[in-house]
Amino acid sequence: MRKTLHAGLLMLVSGSVLLLSSCATQPFAEQPAAAAKPAELILIAGASGRAGHFVVEHLREEGVAFRATTRSREEALKRLGPAFTDIDWVECDVRDPAQVAAAMRGVTQVISVIGANQITGPNSAEFVDYGGVKNLVDAALARNVSHFVLLTAIGVTDPDHPFNKATKGALGWRLKGENYLRASGLSYTIVRPGGLVNEPAGKQGLRIEQGDQWRPLLRSTLSRDDLALVLTESLRNPAARHTTFEVVNDPAALPGAWLEALPGLRPDP
Repeated sequence: MRKTLHAGLLMLVSGSVLLLSSCATQPFAEQPAAAAKPAELILIAGASGRAGHFVVEHLREEGVAFRATTRSREEALKRLGPAFTDIDWVECDVRDPAQVAAAMRGVTQVISVIGANQITGPNSAEFVDYGGVKNLVDAALARNVSHFVLLTAIGVTDPDHPFNKATKGALGWRLKGENYLRASGLSYTIVRPGGLVNEPAGKQGLRIEQGDQWRPLLRSTLSRDDLALVLTESLRNPAARHTTFEVVNDPAALPGAWLEALPGLRPDP
């Protein structure tokens, strides 16, 4: 935009008279355009797993943009069926930092539902529940991801937990993954469910606890469908920022009432 300053215009400055030159043309400085906010894109790590595909279904129903990782798209579709062919699948082995970094391009938020499927060996908790989480966190940091939701398990803090003993310390590796995320500086939520079962969401209410007091919850279970709701809500609800909590189904609780418990969550120290 330009503005013409005509001759004869006088300006008084500290008692002096400044005469502006005739018909001087002064261009206004162009204001830089505001940087466009990147479109939201959620990465679901472990999307083809038993818990992950429920997250996929919920985000698809919401119409939210997401990218789903799996080690093999072909195997994922064999297991999940043709209803999942339209998903944006990205083949990614979370044990490989380069593959994780590639999958993280353009991502703004992360939900990690990865989990080891071996007690020992290359697919054990050391390399998946810790190593894979570490790779995801590092890649998320490099991309300035705004929030990271991590699925772990009740009892991770106690070496005497029966599952920890049965799996030769698998929960300990999950705890190391939690701690790596906490120390990263990323905004995060850590969700520790009870034993997971395949039941429709909303059949029972949810009970949310903190402090990993797992013994009273040892026989409690959680619907994977309900879990997906908790994970997606943790992504968007500010009350869940920088918190760790346990969650199980509770037949005495009203479905949906758990949302009222989130504002009362204590942030991690």
